[in-house]
Amino acid sequence: MKKMSLLIIILLTSALLLSACAPKAEESATLPNPTEPQSLIAEGRLVPVNTLDAAFTIPGQVVEVLVADGEQVTAGQGLARLKASEAAIAALEAAKAQALIAQQALDNLMKNAELNLAQAQVDVNNAQERLDVATEDLELDGSAENIAKFTLADAALKLASDKLSLMMENTGLDPRALEVTMAQLQAANASQAAAQANVEAAVLKAPVAGTVVDLDLKPGQLVSAGVPVITIADFSNWLVRTENLAEINISKVSLGQAVDVVFDSLPEQTFKGSVTHINSRYEEKRGDITYTVTIQLNEADPQLRWGMTAAVFFLP
Repeated sequence: MKKMSLLIIILLTSALLLSACAPKAEESATLPNPTEPQSLIAEGRLVPVNTLDAAFTIPGQVVEVLVADGEQVTAGQGLARLKASEAAIAALEAAKAQALIAQQALDNLMKNAELNLAQAQVDVNNAQERLDVATEDLELDGSAENIAKFTLADAALKLASDKLSLMMENTGLDPRALEVTMAQLQAANASQAAAQANVEAAVLKAPVAGTVVDLDLKPGQLVSAGVPVITIADFSNWLVRTENLAEINISKVSLGQAVDVVFDSLPEQTFKGSVTHINSRYEEKRGDITYTVTIQLNEADPQLRWGMTAAVFFLP
């Protein structure tokens, strides 16, 4: 029995010695290459290429919602309408009437241009006749009264001649009258445009083309000015934003850098993209200095959904 135990010990010792002396080529072959570049990895979240929140510029009560959730809309398309303001409508009608009066005044001024030119010529002729009479009277009698008449007639002729020259230069229009009339028309048109905008503010229009997202607006609802009530998203392309790149890693990221993106919900697919923006301003999160980086995907996919999380691999 003791001989058997001794034999086992000898065999085990021999096996250990042989294994220790055996070459370790296979072990060394499995070691990673320390010079092989490694990808920088960060967590990101999927967002549409563009989103805008639409808000009324005036407060009021919603009387009609013109779109449905998920509907495709074009820029400028009506989304919802508020109850019309009687005061705004009355102001618009008054502004339109004032603009019409100002336009008619300008039209009349333009129509009378030829008549004005003819009248200016008549005024010059009459002034010349009066000067001729005053000149004859002065030649016959050089009294102070005739001198005064001659002086007045001469001055009247100069004024009439200057007016005729001015009319001829401006095709029968008095430039001063034209300037005043145009200013009145411009002011009236500006008032009408402001009143029109105030009435049109009751209709909320899409700021961009896209898809109506999570619509929760109902007729009868009271809304405040400037408070977003409808979101429009452009799902034609996607962005991935990562907000946890620390300051020690941001130097490894550059504009145009190629990126691989793997979404948690689609682990079998790898989406290609590139860096399109690196925020210049830092954020402090839990004591760390971080920067937000934006990646645009090269292609869209119907499986992608707003808010999906992903692993972002910044390729060296």
